[in-house]
Amino acid sequence: MNNLLTKETLIGAVSLGAGAVVAKVVQQKLLTKIPVPIIQTNENVQNLITLGFGILTPVLLKNAIGKGLGAGMIATSVAGLVSPLLRNAKLINGYDDFDSTFMGDVLMGESDGSGTLMGATFDAPSTDFTGADAGEMDY
Repeated sequence: MNNLLTKETLIGAVSLGAGAVVAKVVQQKLLTKIPVPIIQTNENVQNLITLGFGILTPVLLKNAIGKGLGAGMIATSVAGLVSPLLRNAKLINGYDDFDSTFMGDVLMGESDGSGTLMGATFDAPSTDFTGADAGEMDY
């Protein structure tokens, strides 16, 4: 248990997480500003670019922080490259998996009250104290 919370372990864990965050920020904020359409719109190209940065980071920063940052960037980039394949193989769900995320038609605007919106329409019996006529709304 002594080796679990050493300075080196904590620096490695924090720099690994920071590398993952850096990769996502670079992909969404920096690469989308480059005036090359394929870099702006293609997630695979963005992941390949951040993968390259992840490989170069430990070469440029020759310490534990550089190694952790690079590993986090590589892990995030590889996960981004593999995600479409996993979605196609139905191993994970994603934002483009309409079978699991599409909720159906949504009523927008006012209703004329002539049809049933959700569930069955019925008159509440006089012993039902949950209706508006039971005086519940008076409190």
